[in-house]
Amino acid sequence: MALLPVEQATGVNRRRIGDIVVTALNDGCLDVDFSLLTGVSIKDAEALMRAAHRPPEARMSVGAYLVQDGERTVLIDAGAGGFNGWGGRLCSALATVCVEPDEIDFVLLTHAHPDHIGGLAETDGTPVFKNAELILSEIEYQFWTDPQYSALSPKTKHPMFVFARNTFAAYGNRTRRVTGGKVMSGIEFIPLPGHTPGHGGYRISSGHSSLLIWGDIAHFPDVQILRPDVTIAFDTDPEKACRTRYRTLDMVAANGELVGGQHLNFPGFIRIIRDGTTYRFYDEPWCPALI
Repeated sequence: MALLPVEQATGVNRRRIGDIVVTALNDGCLDVDFSLLTGVSIKDAEALMRAAHRPPEARMSVGAYLVQDGERTVLIDAGAGGFNGWGGRLCSALATVCVEPDEIDFVLLTHAHPDHIGGLAETDGTPVFKNAELILSEIEYQFWTDPQYSALSPKTKHPMFVFARNTFAAYGNRTRRVTGGKVMSGIEFIPLPGHTPGHGGYRISSGHSSLLIWGDIAHFPDVQILRPDVTIAFDTDPEKACRTRYRTLDMVAANGELVGGQHLNFPGFIRIIRDGTTYRFYDEPWCPALI
């Protein structure tokens, strides 16, 4: 008797942005609880999920994005890497698109939470992407490495600081910190603070096309895009995170820009529409042609 599959097939989805190809890579998921959300009851969060025709579960997709322009191979975030049992399927996704870890030239970080940096280093401190330069916000780097910030944080969060410092150490002097603006040709860092002090997104631009990969502007898009006031326990500064979410949603709704996000439902690209005093979104469908 044939065995039934026990997990999803590897998730990848390519989109062309001018002369650049961006691929959404699914790293898996992580299960949390809607009690982590502030500004919405568990019952209402479940109702919003049902209204979107999704299971009423607090299951977050975890993803990363591959950017290729024919000269450079760039990874934006590195998934959870199996940290705390989360994700861990990034290298399988890369293999599906025929990219080896040693071929990655740059890894750009939106921020340094474990579900975004867990795939960067092995448990012995060996870098997974040994030929890559690691790029992140100067503010983000200082937040995770300056002892004063971990001292002010709850003890339950101290392991996250240790994890971030050890991950940065794996890349040593192959780490570059930025403050905003152009990171390299076709890629711009956009500060989006609140979720963490140095949290930000990356705008990929080529020709007349652009894509904003917004990091953790929304952890549960079916809840937080309709209800942007809803924050999550992982936010360092919930009020600032809320203001940044409104500002970002306004921006991409106004310009019709394509959006990617590490916790968007796969296939990983959406567009935002203003809907009265709030917003809604629609998933960009998978297409057999690379457009």
